[in-house]
Amino acid sequence: MRCLVEDLATFAVTAGAWLCREPVLHNVLLTLVADRLSGDVPLSGDERFVRVVDGEATVGAMVWTPPRGPLLAAMPVAAARTLAEHLVGAAPPLVEVHGPVPAVAEFAQRYAECASLMAVRGTAQRIFALDAVRLQTGVPGHARPATAADRDLLVSWAAAYSAETSPGRRPVDLSGQVDARLRHGLLWLWEWAGRPVSTAWLSRPVADVVRVSGVFTPPEERGRGFASGCVAHVSRYALDAGATTCTLYTDLANPTSNRIYQALGYRRVAEAAQWRFAPPSEVLIKRFASETNPGLTQTS
Repeated sequence: MRCLVEDLATFAVTAGAWLCREPVLHNVLLTLVADRLSGDVPLSGDERFVRVVDGEATVGAMVWTPPRGPLLAAMPVAAARTLAEHLVGAAPPLVEVHGPVPAVAEFAQRYAECASLMAVRGTAQRIFALDAVRLQTGVPGHARPATAADRDLLVSWAAAYSAETSPGRRPVDLSGQVDARLRHGLLWLWEWAGRPVSTAWLSRPVADVVRVSGVFTPPEERGRGFASGCVAHVSRYALDAGATTCTLYTDLANPTSNRIYQALGYRRVAEAAQWRFAPPSEVLIKRFASETNPGLTQTS
């Protein structure tokens, strides 16, 4: 096996057909590529598009869009190990990696071995898919498409969502993503008593799959079912518009979100995870601190 570093257009052709064999598992990868091909997300010049081949056949793929760590495709563990070995010598040191289990775990362990680092398990996620919506009843309010007048609110909610779901990560300006989705009618709000109380984002269809993301309800508005109502509506909207499947990711540490999405008809497809990398001394110091002071959060 070997790794090929390709430009965006080449990768879209060579890896695209392979990624589309598993369009739910690879939806994020496919939309990262599609958004850059369309110009909705401008290329920064720091991206890397890597394909793993066995002979001439594609067996793995990775998209890296800094400052976020690389995102792996679902691939055989041997391909994940080959990719890890390639990145040790061909790229700056990684801080994190994301992807489906078990490929991402195998990558993390091999990369840590080769780079003399320690791999620390981060966020654990579950990938869900839906092809028919069970609508919720009794949720006060209604859904409506977001407009340009909602932009400032949506940008602030996107920042709050990012801070809540990725604590400690350097803030990223999401206004460009908000603007792109507003242009394509992919942002929705749930409105109650004359004011927005929840939001959900849609991706444009790729391989007939649409991803729901950015689901956010301000803390003071939670507990009334607004997020459930909003996600149910946008999922039905996407299916009615021609998508065959909707997909979304949940944090396994949040039992509420896992429960409410299953109530809407979402079914479990696979597990995904984030792994972080750190020098052994740093990890050991944090472990010692957490063991001697139980009030501190452990990193593993």
